[in-house]
Amino acid sequence: MKTLSAILALTLSSTAFGQTVATMGYLYPGPVPVAPGQLITVFLTGSVQGNVTATVQNLNAPVIEVRAPQSCSPTPCTSTTAVTIQIPYAFGPSCIFTNPSCNLAVVSQLIVSVNGVAGTPFNVTPQADSVHILTACDTVLQSGSGMAQPNGLPCAPLLTHANGSMVSAASPAVGGEALVAYAVGLGLTNPRVPTGQPAFAAPTTELYSLDFNFRPNALPTKPPAAAPFPGTLLIPQYAGTTPGYIGLYQVNFVVPQPPAGTPACSSTVISNLTISVGATSFDGAGICVMPTN
Repeated sequence: MKTLSAILALTLSSTAFGQTVATMGYLYPGPVPVAPGQLITVFLTGSVQGNVTATVQNLNAPVIEVRAPQSCSPTPCTSTTAVTIQIPYAFGPSCIFTNPSCNLAVVSQLIVSVNGVAGTPFNVTPQADSVHILTACDTVLQSGSGMAQPNGLPCAPLLTHANGSMVSAASPAVGGEALVAYAVGLGLTNPRVPTGQPAFAAPTTELYSLDFNFRPNALPTKPPAAAPFPGTLLIPQYAGTTPGYIGLYQVNFVVPQPPAGTPACSSTVISNLTISVGATSFDGAGICVMPTN
């Protein structure tokens, strides 16, 4: 498929648009951070029939895919229609993202309409980036369930070898190997790519840095801010859009040599290396690397 999406927990009612909006979290719902060009999935309860459109900041937010509800079990359960939307690249505050107070100054509204009937506005806030490393569970993948795995294990991150095959416990990376991580939410590019259209290769305007953590089952860690010159911090070989895909980014990097004592992946060691990618925001992915002898 040519559309991939981060999952943001947005729920709108599709029966009488204009009432229920919910989000997940520990406090009352606040604005959801999104970056220019970001793909998000909005969930509408029930089956949606007809034309679905979206706007944000009075800009058209292209609807990339409307995914019909899947049967769910056990019953009763609530079916949802997944609507994949791209935030326009023109979306953002009136100030510039390099201003530290910029991201806090503006709250915009995302509005989803069905057959011309607008739903309740949902607050979103523009950020320079809102990084999400894609996983095999993400809804717009043909095999993606949109839910955590029933065995409680994390969803497999979309990191591949140079030949395009997935990095896994059965096919681990090796030290010194070049890998590709696929992500959304890396923000503006130079040159600018078109909204709602397959992209060409364009590097991000944000300077991303990397963190490599060889502790077993480690969580993502925000990398140190990347310096504007090479040689001082770990930075990707390439961070930018993936040609031929809408809203998809890739981060190319080389795996460091595992330190002595790094355990192999096993039933208890789900990952022995966590790669984190970050600028303003960050996300990471745990993978398996072949230990050194």
